[in-house]
Amino acid sequence: MPYATDAAGLPESSSRTLQLVPANDAEIIESSTMNALSWRGPLDLTDYLEREAHLRNTDLNRHGGITSWILIDTLHPPSNSGARRILASCETLRKRALIARKDGHVSETTSHGIGSVYCPGAFRGRGYAQRMLTELAHILDTWQQREGKNALFTVLWSDIGKQFYARLGWTVYPSTHISLSPTSNPDRLQQGVSVQLLTQGDLEELCTVDEVLLKSTMARPASPDVDIRVALIPDAATMQWHHAREEFLALKLCNRFPTHKGALAKTTDGRRAWCVWTRTFGTSPQENLLNILRLVVEEEEAIGRNSPETNASKDHEASEIAIAAILEAAQLEASNWGMTSVQFWNPSPLTIRAAKKVEPSFAMIDREDESLPSLRWHGKTLPASPIVGWIANEKYAWC
Repeated sequence: MPYATDAAGLPESSSRTLQLVPANDAEIIESSTMNALSWRGPLDLTDYLEREAHLRNTDLNRHGGITSWILIDTLHPPSNSGARRILASCETLRKRALIARKDGHVSETTSHGIGSVYCPGAFRGRGYAQRMLTELAHILDTWQQREGKNALFTVLWSDIGKQFYARLGWTVYPSTHISLSPTSNPDRLQQGVSVQLLTQGDLEELCTVDEVLLKSTMARPASPDVDIRVALIPDAATMQWHHAREEFLALKLCNRFPTHKGALAKTTDGRRAWCVWTRTFGTSPQENLLNILRLVVEEEEAIGRNSPETNASKDHEASEIAIAAILEAAQLEASNWGMTSVQFWNPSPLTIRAAKKVEPSFAMIDREDESLPSLRWHGKTLPASPIVGWIANEKYAWC
């Protein structure tokens, strides 16, 4: 439609003069300044802007790994600094991903996670966020894809319930988590299980093993009602991005460096179980959490997380004990840092049984309003509304 404005002199959300474009350096700072009240948590504005700049320099985000987007009116003149008026903004993070076809063929692709979706208060209620995400979906069809290929899927995590993003094509996926209480009692550790606390130097090898196991899992036959399966790769760069966030806040707020990044235990038959965690600092101490980013059990991955063999409780006691041991290590770490709980997203049946060993009355929470994992299928070769299985839908994938 031709250029049109409303009573306040702002363009209609359907106006052809609106355009979604990458932000320049000044606009990136302006976007972060505008959304600071929503996303800065316990940081003041100066520290928040410093953290955002710090995260842009991580392995995951540098060299084009992150793109800041702004919705602008092309007829509105820029300021003297060259910044354009921002009607809405968001970010996309490039992520390595896997696709598994029905025949078991697994291939790597490039996906994107969408975050920091924001519309300034003065511009809300006008449809700008919806227009921005509609434009973004089209751009991401080909954005940063190799050899002219099309994107297959993108993801985001909704903090505004299930309806808004679903209407725009991002389907909400399971969003449950277990919540364990911290403990300062080391005597609770599973008897006969040796637990190693992990540091940053341990993660490269474990993430490489995890990727191999994940590919093997996805190569197995899927449920007949699933058209295709996808997963974001839990690589070392992704873990380092999460840890860059926690390290920045831990030093600013606690003057402590979070050395321990997870825990590893061995089963009696020599298989390993490990988890990678991060500390999340909220606006109040009651919101400080220890989040398990990723939990891996070599037996579970070898069999398949939701196979009948894994779901059966017999013959897996050793693995359950190993998982329980690393969960207890997480509880101890949470207590050491004054965290209010340990959380792990979308646990498998094996992990749930292990959690019951640690805390029989643990809470299983179904999130309805925030951190809701949502996926949009962009591929063209499947039915119009394919059934997409999201494998390893855990906290490490969040952005």
